[in-house]
Amino acid sequence: MWSSGSIVIPVYNSIDSLDELLDRLSKVLKEIFIEYEIILVDDYSTDNSFLKMKDMYKRNKNLKIIRLEKNFGQQNAIKCGFEFATKEFIITMDDDLQHQPKEIIKIMEKMDEGYDVVYGIAQKKEHNFLRNVGSKMTNFLFNTICHKPKDIRVSSFRCIKKNTLEVIKKDRTSFVYISAIIFKITRNIGNIYVEHRPRKYGKSNYNFSKLISLFLKLYIYYSDYKLFNRFLKKQSQFEISESYL
Repeated sequence: MWSSGSIVIPVYNSIDSLDELLDRLSKVLKEIFIEYEIILVDDYSTDNSFLKMKDMYKRNKNLKIIRLEKNFGQQNAIKCGFEFATKEFIITMDDDLQHQPKEIIKIMEKMDEGYDVVYGIAQKKEHNFLRNVGSKMTNFLFNTICHKPKDIRVSSFRCIKKNTLEVIKKDRTSFVYISAIIFKITRNIGNIYVEHRPRKYGKSNYNFSKLISLFLKLYIYYSDYKLFNRFLKKQSQFEISESYL
């Protein structure tokens, strides 16, 4: 078993998956961590996700829940969750059950090799064509502007050591992209293949305009070109409207 783990999950319109996600996740975490906590951050869902989360909170002593004041985006929601993560290892994953809780074990075993961060990488991604194109675009940007080693791939399923997380938390860039921040801090990063399943509930919120916006913002906010400084917005990374911690 490992000492302790914080699981940070951004939530958006995922009322149908939350019960199953928490149940499967809890079964795995109690087997591999001496202490653990699950932090759900609702990114201003338009369904009743937060009401469901409040009901779950009453029944689970290891759960922390947060609702943001407005829709800040997945990355900002994760950054918010980081502020309340207290354990030795911090794991991020999606809320749609494409990331399998049991695969956390593989990621933790890879962390034992001494990495600061380990990404769980799908050998075959069960995303639609547009999302896959977006992943390739993002990977290209990381290679060029973040100087990412070409043999390293990124995903939203990852584990971060506490000391690395403390440095990530200090970043105040308005447009948050966790992996871009990570590559500013460390190159001691590993990959491990994990199972990736088709989305079980709902549909992806990605569309072409969002992908183009992501591409441009990554370039503007995380490139070395100072010319873009005039375009940088100074605003809060997130604002919390309600929390139970």
